[in-house]
Parts: sequence; C-alpha cells; structure tokens
Amino acid sequence: MRRLWQAPRLRWQEAWAALRAHPWRVTLIAAPWLLGLLTALPVLWYEMDRAVRLPERQAAHDAVENAAQSMLRRLGRLRDDTRFLAFLTPRLLETGSQAQLLETYTSFLMAGRDYHKVRWMDAAGQERLRVDQDAGSIHRVPGGALQDKRGRPFFENALHLLPGQIHLSPLDLNVENGRIEQPLRPTLRASSPFVLADGSTGVAVVNLHGNVLLERLRERAAQSGFSLYLVHPQGYWLLGPTPDDAWGWQLDRTGRTVANFDPALWKAMQRRPSGDWHDWSFSTLQAAWRGTEGDLLAHADPTLGQLRLLVHRSRPPAARWKAVLGGLALLGGVLVLWVVLGQARGLARELAYMQRLRDSNEALALANEHLQTAQQELARAERLSSLGLMVAGVAHEMNTPLASAQLALGTLRSGIARLQAQMLAGLRRSELEGFLAEAGGACTLADGELRRTAALVQRFKQVAVDRASLERRRFELSEVLLDADPRLRRGGPIDGIALELDLEPGIAMETYPGPLEQVVANLLNNALLHAYPDEGHGRIRLAARRDGDAYVRIEVADDGSGIAPEHLSRIFEPFYTTARNRGGTGLGLHIVHQIVTEVLGGRIEVRSRRADVPGDSPVGTCFTLYIPREAPERPGTPEPQGA
Repeated sequence: MRRLWQAPRLRWQEAWAALRAHPWRVTLIAAPWLLGLLTALPVLWYEMDRAVRLPERQAAHDAVENAAQSMLRRLGRLRDDTRFLAFLTPRLLETGSQAQLLETYTSFLMAGRDYHKVRWMDAAGQERLRVDQDAGSIHRVPGGALQDKRGRPFFENALHLLPGQIHLSPLDLNVENGRIEQPLRPTLRASSPFVLADGSTGVAVVNLHGNVLLERLRERAAQSGFSLYLVHPQGYWLLGPTPDDAWGWQLDRTGRTVANFDPALWKAMQRRPSGDWHDWSFSTLQAAWRGTEGDLLAHADPTLGQLRLLVHRSRPPAARWKAVLGGLALLGGVLVLWVVLGQARGLARELAYMQRLRDSNEALALANEHLQTAQQELARAERLSSLGLMVAGVAHEMNTPLASAQLALGTLRSGIARLQAQMLAGLRRSELEGFLAEAGGACTLADGELRRTAALVQRFKQVAVDRASLERRRFELSEVLLDADPRLRRGGPIDGIALELDLEPGIAMETYPGPLEQVVANLLNNALLHAYPDEGHGRIRLAARRDGDAYVRIEVADDGSGIAPEHLSRIFEPFYTTARNRGGTGLGLHIVHQIVTEVLGGRIEVRSRRADVPGDSPVGTCFTLYIPREAPERPGTPEPQGA
C-alpha cells in the first residue's frame, strides 16, 4: 500500500518542481485551457440544447426518407406494370384476341388493388378499350362511354416517346368528361406508347389511386410519431393540415398554400431542396431518392420529382441538462488542472527529449549524406554501363565499312601482283589501262569507307564526352536522340521489335546532350527488357516535337504488356523493381527521373495500361518527357560551345 501511494506522490512532486522552475511556460500552457473553459460554457449550453433535439430531428429525417422510398417503390412498380401492359397489348391485338386482352386488363386490376383504371388509346387519343375498378367492382366501359383524351398531357407526352419509355403524369385530381370527378379522386397516370402491326401507334395508360398512396404515406409517418404533409412545387398542399387545404390549385383555393401557412418555412424550402426549419424537416422526392430512382423521372412530368415531403416535429420536453452542464464545468476545471500539472511534468523531460532529437537529426543527416553519395556512384556506374553498350554498338557499325575497305585493298593487292607478273612476260597497254581502272575503283571505295569510319569515330568521341561529363552545348535534337543508341540509326527491328522514329527536324537545343542520351537509352532498353517478356513481336516508337516555344516533348512508347496499376505509382522509386530475378536493380527509371528533373530541368510523365485492364488508352506504356530547350544553369557549368 505504501508503494502504491508513493508513486503518484513522486509524480506530483516532479510536476510541482517543473512548475517552479518554468512558471512562465506553465502559464502559457494553462492560459488557453482556462480561456477555453470560460468561453466554452455558452457554446456548451447551446450544443446541449441542440443535442437533446438531435435524435428527434434525425428521426424526422428518417421519416421523410422512408416516405420518399415508399413512393419510389410504388412508382417503380407502376412504371414496370405499365411497361408490361404496353408490351402485351399490341401482341394480343395482332392475334385478334380482344376478349383475351379484356381478360388480361381485368386480371391486372384484380391483382393490383391500387389501380382504378386501365385502357389503351389510338394515335388520335380515342379510348379503344377501358376497364375501371371502383369499390372493388371491375367493369368494362361500354363503347359509347369511351372518351377522347386528345390534348391531355399524359396522352400527348407519351405519344412522343419510344416504345418501352414511360411517362408519369403529375399527382392531381382525376378529370372525367372535362370536369373534376366527384367525390375527389387523386390520380397518378403512367402511359407508354406501342406500335401495332399496321404501323399505327397506340398508348397504354394505367391510373393509380392517389388516395391509397397518400394514406400509406400518412400512416407510415404516424407510426413514427410525426405528422407528414405533401406539398406541390408551387406551394399548394396535397396532404395539408386539414382536408380542405388540399388541391388548392385545381379547386380555386388559391390561399391554401405553405406560403400563407408559414412564410418563413416556405422561403427556407425554396432556398434548398432538403433541410430543416425550426420544428420542420423537408425534402423534395428527387433529393430524398439521391439518384436511386434510375430512369423513373427521365420522361416524367417535372413536378413529380419536385414534390416536397414535409414533417413536423414536436418540441422535446425540457431536460435536466443544466445540472449536467454544471457537473461538466466542474469536471472541466479538474481536467484543466490535471492537464496543466501533466504539462508541467512533461516540461521536465523536454530538454532531454530535445537533446535526443538533435542527436538523431545529426545521425540522419550523416546517413542521408552517405545515401546521396551512394546514389551518385550508382548513377555514374549506370552511365558507364550505357557507354559500354554504346561502344559495342559503334564497333558493330564500324565493322561493315572496315570490311569493305579491307576487301578493296585486297583487290588492289591482287592487281599489283598480277601487274608484276605481266611486266615480266611483257606488259601490253590494254593490261596497264585495265589495272589502273581497277586500282582507281578500289582506292575510291577504300577511301569512302575509311572516311565513313572516321565519321563514326568522331561521332562516338562526341557521344563518349557527353556521356562521361555534364557539358552543356548547342546541338540539334534529332541527331542527339539518334546517338542515344546505335540501333536507332540503323532503324531495323531489334529481336523482332520494330523501331518507329518520328523526329521533327531543326529543333535547336542548348542543354546537356549526354544526360539526355542516357535518358532515352535507358527508356529504350527498359522497353526492350520489360515490355515484351515473351519475346513476341511489337513496336517501339520514339517521337520528338516542339511543345510551345520553350519546350520539347519526347515520347518513348511501346505496345507491350504494360505496367500493373499497383506498380505504376512506384516505378520511379530507387531500388523498386519487379524483375530482380532477371538482374534488375530498380535504379534505371529512378536515374531517368533524377536526370530529367534535376539536370535537364524538365518533368516526366507515364501512362500505361495492361491488356486485362479495361480503359480507353492504348495497351502498352508511354513515357513523355517535357524538356526545356535551354537548360537551367547549374553551378560550375562551362560556357556553351557551338554544335
């Protein structure tokens, strides 16, 4: 027990000693906490008042969303049922099964008690077959009672749709023979066109009982303890505080609107599609559906999706939160004291921590210096490696002209021996002239091939100087790009991989040719090594174009296997490779990135797509370099030389 008490006492003594040693620092620590405590009380008062209301507000939002989802499900079934009837009607009419069509309509109404009318009309708007349901009784409307619905929006709008598309009318009062039906019958109509065998057009229409839909909405809200209302986009009630408030725009009750009921509420509803205003929560159907309606509103009347659901919340009873707030304030004071003493205790350790951090920073700086040195050595080794590949390529290029010159000299040597033998036997003039002609041709051939070899050696010397140093000079871009790899000048395929060159001539550059050649050579070798692992056929394209006045754009693209998306973001990291088992070091692309960004002052982008990954871009990998035509100055850069 004594040990249990001794440990906290030592901690408090340590905190008190730190407080005495650094009083001003402890004051700076304590001041914000005390100020925050004093200013937080009114904020906490407001937040607690809001917190007791938050559950009911959330419940009101849930009631609005549940009502909206209920309407979405019902309207979705109406859309699907209408599409089914529009599909079935022309097929039954084409077979002459009028009785079967009547039986189908009757069965449809018996199965769907929410519907009170099913019919189809011809292209002129005349009802051709109509079946009504009223108070559970289903009957066919006789031919003399069939009406002309030409000019009605639910018919005219559907007539311009394609088969399979559905028009949903506004939710309003049903009109029969030009007059509002009594007793009032709220109705929502779904209509869809179809094409008969003779090419004429018909429209199938299904009427939904609006009262059934509205009563279900009111009952669902009442189960949650809320009063739910439905409002027209113009502010009229569909479900109002009293039954007489509904359908004001059709019954000439212009004063029965939300704007007259509560002007501030109506303004809040007009400012945003969903939200809260005092004790009300509201949302349009479309906002509550949040895009889940699919094609339901694609050809519907615009007012349908803008119908507003409105829920009234009762104010919560007063809570005993004042006592809770006092307790929280007392607890906050104790907490501030505890934190201040804890911070004071932490100050005693701060100096030790700072010293350890300084030691760690010095060690990290030294390690970073060693790492940079190692990276520079690796980059130099990579440049020497690419220079070795260049030596092998130039040796291959020089082999052909030297062999030709050797052949010409061998021919000349044979001619001289033959001339000597002829001189001993008696030289004729024709033989001398033949020897001179043959000797002249051989000398000309040998001279041309030796000059070609000398040009190759001169160009190789320049490339070697560029690769081994960071000399800045003027040059033409296309010539330096071709010097990046001897195979580029030959232009032939490399192990079955075709090379395509698209180099704009006459682009003058003043930058570092050696690093630029190394970048292109590394990208070319990287494509040959990784893009075609199965040694298949393909194409590698090297392109260079001006990009504005100050930049050039260089692309190295292949149509190979591409880079997996999970590797694409890491390809420029040092030592990151997927081909370590094939000798890869993970430094090639890292060096390319370093040269492009730090030496040449440009940037590099990469896009890649594998054949098994869907997308619009071509399969393969494309590296794009944006290089300034005039390189940025580097410390110790020599004066540029003429190209």
